[in-house]
Formats: sequence, C-alpha cells, structure tokens
Amino acid sequence: MVKLLGKDYSKEDFRRYCVNISQVAGITETVYQDGRARGMRALRVRNGSGLDYTLLPDRCMDIAQLSFRGVNIGLLTRNGLCAPQQTAPVPGEFDRYFSGGMLTTCGLKNCGPEETDEYGRFAHTHGRINTLPCEQSWHYSRFSGGDYVLCAHAVTRDTALEGYNLSLTREISTQMSENELKITDEIENCDYNDTDYLILYHFNFGFPFLSEDLQVRIPTGGRRPRPRNEDARRTLDVWDRFEPPADNAAESVYFHSPEPDRDGTCMVRLENPGLKIGVAVSYETEHLPVLTQWRCTRSGEYALGIEPSNNEISGMQNERHEGRSMPIPAGSRHRFRLALRCYDL
Repeated sequence: MVKLLGKDYSKEDFRRYCVNISQVAGITETVYQDGRARGMRALRVRNGSGLDYTLLPDRCMDIAQLSFRGVNIGLLTRNGLCAPQQTAPVPGEFDRYFSGGMLTTCGLKNCGPEETDEYGRFAHTHGRINTLPCEQSWHYSRFSGGDYVLCAHAVTRDTALEGYNLSLTREISTQMSENELKITDEIENCDYNDTDYLILYHFNFGFPFLSEDLQVRIPTGGRRPRPRNEDARRTLDVWDRFEPPADNAAESVYFHSPEPDRDGTCMVRLENPGLKIGVAVSYETEHLPVLTQWRCTRSGEYALGIEPSNNEISGMQNERHEGRSMPIPAGSRHRFRLALRCYDL
C-alpha cells in the first residue's frame, strides 16, 4: 500500500485518483543557468509526502538542498552552488568553492587540510571526489514492492596515472510512504595494486531548522567528545546545544565515538521542538568508526556538520601514520549504508 498524507492507497486506487503521478511526486532533471552553478546538472526529487531534495550528478551525486514540509533543513554557504569547473584544485581555493549542501562527500585520497601526497601531487582540502562529475548516472520513478519508489544512481571515478583507480557507485532512494532517503555507496579498487582511501560524509544543517532551539542527540554512552581545537575544548559542556549567532564566534570541532545498536548502526537525532521537526542520520559503523561534529555559531556562517567517517580529518599522510586510512585490496569493494529521515515531533 502507498501511504500519502495519512491515507493508504492500493496501486490501482492511487492511479484512479491521480491523473498524472508527476503532480504528486517525481524526479525532474534541470540545468543551472546562472552564477557559479551555471551548466551543472541537477535532479529535483519530490516524494509527495513532504521530502524535497536536489541531487547533483556533476558533483558525484551529492545532495545540494533538502527541505521537509517546506522547511529548509540543509546548509548553503555564502559561496552558493559551484559547478565542477569552478572548483580549481589549487592551494587555498577550497574556501572559495565549498558549498556545504545537505551532503558533501569527502575523499577519497584526502580528508582534512590540503597537503602534498607521496608522489608530490597536490591534494586539496577534503579530496577530489565531491568535485568530480559522474561518468554514468540514471534514475527512475515507479511502483515497486507496494510503494512508489524514486531512485537515482551514479558512478564516479577518482583516479591518477601510475597512482590509483577508485570507483564510487552510489544509489540514493526514497519512497512516497516514508520521509527518508537511503544512501548506498560502494567503493571499488579497480586497479591491480592494493591501495587505501579516506571517506567522510559531510552532512550539513542550516537555518531555520538550525537555531538555538535545536537539540543534538548522539548515543555517546555518557562519554564526552574529544575536542579538536581550543574552542571545542572551551565548549565541551555545551557541545549538544546551540546559541544564537554571535559576531566573530569561533568554530568548534568534536570527535565522538558513538555506541552503535545491536546491528552495528548508529543513529544521530537532531530535533527542533519549536518547528516540531526532527531529523535522524543513521549509518553503519563498520567502515565509519569516527563521528565528527562541526559546530559554528558565527553570524553569517551559522552551521552544524554531522560527519560519519573513517578518519579524524588530519590529511592522508597523517591518517596513514596513525593507522586510520582504510586499506582496500585490488579488485575489492567496500559498501556503506546511510540514511537521513525527517519526522514530526
């Protein structure tokens, strides 16, 4: 049965009521025409029950924007959306093209500050994968398994001559009956040599969902987070709360070691009682043992990042030294499952 706005419909009944299903839900292809996003492809996904988000096939199928029942959930930085041709991989340029978005995927050969790799090549902040267009992308909307399913797929490759050959295959799906999008990623080492990788899922939250009313709930088991910087050290007692924006406020970064449930899944809940809206980010911890929290209350850059990862964003060279980079043998694949669910309080 398809559930829509509190009522259940069989497939046949739904078709009797709905003249064209696109009036309720669907995936719409478009191309941005203005600003730094000019020429970039986008897929707008509406599930008909309140979830509305935009995917970017030209940015490894990351999630640009997301709203729930008309309320914006994600973050868009002052840079706005930037097409791949606007993301020059040169020192210092990251701060000029990072868009935030609902999800920015970081990796696969660097997470954290820019550095020079073992071959003398420049590795820019948070890696290249989120600046690379998909080499294959496709989508569909159809009845399946008793529900109406909206699904987008993409294949993006991160490669270097005489270096590495990594492929990221992504599926993002949602259903009409549930205000949840599911992400299934598969990283494959397509080379004949073993290599390693870093990955971080940079989920970003912004106003109006993000405000001083927001409550952050991470299953820490009573353990305090580890601070990455001095402001995080100073604000350890309020890591789960937000204040109103303040001019020139510093940002804080915390590392959590959350407790997964019995099936190895961690769920982070963000709830805004004033808006009566909650968002849950869930992910399997097998390949994502670290949870980074980015908290910024600075005026004009008010933001929260919830970032499951396999590293502590210190750059590939240091992550290797600390034993956190993920080895992947030639021909092997690693799978990641995450979900973002919006709900009413």
